[in-house]
Amino acid sequence: MAFTSMKMDKFAVRQEMRRRRDAMSLDEVLNMSRAIEDKLFARKEFSDCRNVMYFLSFGNEVRTDEMITRSLKDDKRVYVPRLVKRERRMEVCEINDMDQEFELGSYDIREPSRLNSKVVSPSIIDAVIAPGLAFDRSGGRIGFGGGYFDWLFKQLRDEALYFGVAYEFQVMDSIPQDSWDERVQKIFTDNDTINC
Repeated sequence: MAFTSMKMDKFAVRQEMRRRRDAMSLDEVLNMSRAIEDKLFARKEFSDCRNVMYFLSFGNEVRTDEMITRSLKDDKRVYVPRLVKRERRMEVCEINDMDQEFELGSYDIREPSRLNSKVVSPSIIDAVIAPGLAFDRSGGRIGFGGGYFDWLFKQLRDEALYFGVAYEFQVMDSIPQDSWDERVQKIFTDNDTINC
């Protein structure tokens, strides 16, 4: 594909990855998500983490509900985002189970209800499991364009781990990146674990 600008590049990558992801069947989503989960949980650096932040998946994204439930059973403390759209940042909210009340927040993504979640400092997070529409092998990430996870990564301790989860087709050789884009350190796919 030939593009005229970085912005167009990112737009085109987002469109193509959305199209491919939306074409997946529920069985494909569940089976590939399970394979990604198994690869993530097999890594010692992840199993050693006590405070893990996940995104709450929607549509055909890599499913995180099962990962969250498994982490809670493993006695990890689990956190999910709640977006503060007017300030272009997110709150880090602790959750205790997947049966608690969630509400649809910005962009129609589930968020913990303000009534039953505790907001904590990002500095306690050991690892973030980050979403993305596309990644490259050097850890570059294209999200939905809001910059929320880029903001979050800048709030974390230097020792915190940044992991991406994606289907194999979402990992490209190279993707366009802007100066403010933050990179992940590892990408877990249904077929591979990529050290960036």
